[in-house]
Amino acid sequence: MILRIIPFVLILIAVATPTAASPASIEDIVDDVVAQHMTEKRIPGMSVAIVHEGRLIFSKGYGKASIEFNVPATAGTVYPISSVSKIFAGLLAIRLATAGYLDLDESISKFVSNVPADKRSITVRHLLQHTHGLEDFYRSDAYEIETGKSMKESTLEELIAWSLDQPLQHTPGAGWAYSLSGYILLARIIEGVGEMSYTRLVQQYVFEPLDMIGTFGGSDAVITGRNPVLYELVGDGIVGHVTDFPPRVYAAGGLNMSVLEMAKLFVALAGEGFVDNEAKKELWNNPVLKNGDSANYGLGWFSYETSKKRWVVGHEGGGASWVIYYPDSDLAVIALSNMSGARADVLPYEIARKVFAADLVRVD
Repeated sequence: MILRIIPFVLILIAVATPTAASPASIEDIVDDVVAQHMTEKRIPGMSVAIVHEGRLIFSKGYGKASIEFNVPATAGTVYPISSVSKIFAGLLAIRLATAGYLDLDESISKFVSNVPADKRSITVRHLLQHTHGLEDFYRSDAYEIETGKSMKESTLEELIAWSLDQPLQHTPGAGWAYSLSGYILLARIIEGVGEMSYTRLVQQYVFEPLDMIGTFGGSDAVITGRNPVLYELVGDGIVGHVTDFPPRVYAAGGLNMSVLEMAKLFVALAGEGFVDNEAKKELWNNPVLKNGDSANYGLGWFSYETSKKRWVVGHEGGGASWVIYYPDSDLAVIALSNMSGARADVLPYEIARKVFAADLVRVD
């Protein structure tokens, strides 16, 4: 009799005892985080990729790449990445420096004529790090007021000359201020050194070695794999968002890319064939400002320590694109969307945090 009861009791226990939750997979984590932020921020479409230790371990599209044509977003969907373009300016500069074509600590006066005496201590490195102290004509109303011309009507030479003529905001290297005009001047210098257009130099020194496809251009350009516009929220409605990226701003923004293409960069960064370890340190090294603070910005890359004491580098673009990389754990999270100004800035960090917490990748 006892022999008959014990199995029955065991069956009841087995049925009554809840089974342990299955460990979350990377796809479960990303699906959950993306669904939450796409709903909260009303993002129509997004693509995400994760690279770990030189391998693409996840890629997927979510929602609609085009609302109008009901086109689903995929891992191959191409998005305007806006200011994320700056990481490629940094990569190009460090590659040219490693090859001996560009001295990052050379004064800009070597490359630009008529530099005032108080600006001659500005270096190429200062331009990359946003520590140059120049007045940014893109962020100032003074340019159009003083010249009576719009920036679109002005030549690149006129814009650069105006910034050089303005009083310094701070001594070069003593402060930090995000600047578009600094990157426009940087591109002009790089073009002079490389003796070809900025886009051709990026192609030769970054894209071709990595077998990447990246295309520059704003809304007026026809880009394979990219929909014509981003979107933005206006009141309660979603409308098209126009991106104005003329060639002179390409070092600061204007690149279009998919997460699959972006992932190739982080596959390459796992080794030393593309950028060696010393160059990576220089690329992501933070300048120490005059007051002793860190600028948290390397050569085209934000670089800082998270609240969890993890070192992270990367960039954000237009409130719609996010690329972060943890060098010590060799983990990259790439999230590109089509909602300008969505500001889902915590999304890639939340994905990374949950992947770390679930012990799905190596943590150093």
